[in-house]
Amino acid sequence: MTLRWHILTPELPPDCGGVGDYTAQVAEALARSGDSVSVYSPPASVRWSAPESLEAVTLGDRFGAESVQTLSVRLDRDPSSRLLVQYVPAVFGRRGANVTFCRWLRARGQAGADVRVMFHEPYSYFRWRPDHILTAVAQRAMARILLDAAPLVYLSTDTWRRYLSRYGSEAVRRAVTIPIPSAIPRVNCPEAIRATRSRSNGIATHLVGHFGSYGNHVAPMLRSALHDLLSSDPHVAAVCTGAGSDSFVERILAEHPELRGRLAGTGRASARDISLHLQACDLLLQPYPDGVTTRRTSVMAGLANGRAVVTSEGPLTENIWRETGSVRLAASIDALVTTARGLLSDAAARASLEACASATYASRFDLRHTIDALRSPAPAYV
Repeated sequence: MTLRWHILTPELPPDCGGVGDYTAQVAEALARSGDSVSVYSPPASVRWSAPESLEAVTLGDRFGAESVQTLSVRLDRDPSSRLLVQYVPAVFGRRGANVTFCRWLRARGQAGADVRVMFHEPYSYFRWRPDHILTAVAQRAMARILLDAAPLVYLSTDTWRRYLSRYGSEAVRRAVTIPIPSAIPRVNCPEAIRATRSRSNGIATHLVGHFGSYGNHVAPMLRSALHDLLSSDPHVAAVCTGAGSDSFVERILAEHPELRGRLAGTGRASARDISLHLQACDLLLQPYPDGVTTRRTSVMAGLANGRAVVTSEGPLTENIWRETGSVRLAASIDALVTTARGLLSDAAARASLEACASATYASRFDLRHTIDALRSPAPAYV
């Protein structure tokens, strides 16, 4: 059956983060399945080069009055379509407190429209500043409104159930968890992988990697882990890839020049080059202050590329990681480094973890599972 989709997103490639990449993946996959897809986003400095198989519409503002007018006209012409909202409250306009737009979505849903909301994030934490407190309160109200608006809600991680249940327990009970798949397809080119490894590890025996955006929350943990691992073993080298990796590495080398030649950063790279760098590594170090979750696309990239991943267990970490054994979990930086050392010294354990990573990604996280979930009809009791 061919479906008609209108997808709202706060961002799109090339000038975007993970939500934009995810939206593009989903839209393109839905179009490949034969569905008709229109994607709506706020004005951006660079426009997305959308495939001919789908329509990209730039709204007049960031989900304000002009957006509502445009969307109302187009949706009224298409009453049997599905409206899918890629929801991240902090970037949905009005400085993260766009209650008005959420009310408009609820009105559409109450009028019979098929409104579906993908919660990438539920709301901001409370912080001791008046503006932050007001925003956090507004975002909780927005979550309640959206849970009322949508006959079907999607979650990027099961963890959001406990965050959202107090604002719409029945909607959350019916919610479908859809892990965020990797945006880095696996490149099957052994010669290129060997060449990448040769350039990256020099004379070192083992190569450790990291893929991410090197933000303020992750960077201190990663810096500490890499320093501890490299300074304790001269036979280990490391490569960091992704936007910001080059400046991140330079800051480390400025403090620890003795690591020069064994620590490198690629900077922003193509998906193909990132895949080659990931596959060139013996394992990946992926620390997170709140723990690994199914919304961490940097970990998903490691699994999709068949890598052994050592990552953080934290308050947001779901049971799926323990159930599948697809990554090694560590509760502290010391444990992260100790676990990495153990894997580097045990080729058989690394190979087993790599096989589990690939199998788990294929069976639980691959993009095809996302599309199957989205194309499924809403349950009859909704």
